[in-house]
Amino acid sequence: MFTQKIIKKIKKAGLIGRGCNNFSTADKWELVRKAKAKDEKFVICNVSESEPGVFKDRYILENYPEKVVDGIKIAMKTIHAKKGFIYLNPEYYEQFYDYLINIINSENSNIELYEKPLHDYVGGEETAVVNSMEGKRVEPRLKPPFPVISGFLNEPTLINNCETFYAVSLINSNEYKNTKFYCLSGDGVEDQVLELPVGITVSQALKKFNHTPNNNFFYQISGGASGTCYNHKQLNRKFSGLASIIIYNINKSEKDVVMKWLDFFKNESCGQCVPCREGTYRLRNIMEEYFTTGKLDKEVFEDLIFSLQNTSFCPLGRISVNAMLSYFKNIKNKNLNEKN
Repeated sequence: MFTQKIIKKIKKAGLIGRGCNNFSTADKWELVRKAKAKDEKFVICNVSESEPGVFKDRYILENYPEKVVDGIKIAMKTIHAKKGFIYLNPEYYEQFYDYLINIINSENSNIELYEKPLHDYVGGEETAVVNSMEGKRVEPRLKPPFPVISGFLNEPTLINNCETFYAVSLINSNEYKNTKFYCLSGDGVEDQVLELPVGITVSQALKKFNHTPNNNFFYQISGGASGTCYNHKQLNRKFSGLASIIIYNINKSEKDVVMKWLDFFKNESCGQCVPCREGTYRLRNIMEEYFTTGKLDKEVFEDLIFSLQNTSFCPLGRISVNAMLSYFKNIKNKNLNEKN
């Protein structure tokens, strides 16, 4: 009875997973609940948070850790899992270990804290999380099978973001008000997190942060690596994925801005697939040459973009060009794909 009731409540609330995949939480829970386990099922709370400019999970653990643990316990009861994990990046593991352990022990919960071995970007992908916890190379797996069917130790595994479990706790106690956490950072502002309504536009969120968009800045939405760049007239749009805003001074060095993104993806590629491993490396090199000499081999550039977007094994390679292309298009009014 409890299982059916909580899944119905989550579905009625319209809760979408608060990672970056935009998948129905109720549907995912139902899939794991129905999956057949050879031995047992597992629940993993993913707190690997490593997207630049995103720090909502840290805020939640600082302010609402009891709600997160409660949400995990609800999930374990719902899918009939005996064991739960909180998968933390190294910084958060050190910062929150004692507090979380005290909460878990006080409630006699079978939840274990797991430290992500590296503060790496791809390690937040759900199958890379499973590989990490099994002591394997931290890289994404081929899907299917999906973790809901064959995850940790090849058993059905529910993996949700920290904020998702927070929201589930609120839904269960009838406190949920259809809100989510939004992050603001960048030039001229202090890092901030606000809990605001789901579905608001970027412009509306900025006003809640007491910032008025203007032509002195441009804005990177939904992450500081993969996020899309917009000018101040393009902000009447809703967030896609992570709800974060990074503000950049419009006069910031073009080279500094672009190379920061390219260096990030070159360094964070796990190296598993050739398109991403070689593509991020070569794209970084030809753009370095472009900024140094003003020359760009358009054919090679276009081939690299196509290869990264269409043949990379996991989302890291596919999203690695988002920030750069949107920056040139929306901020600099340049289309580097155009032939001379």
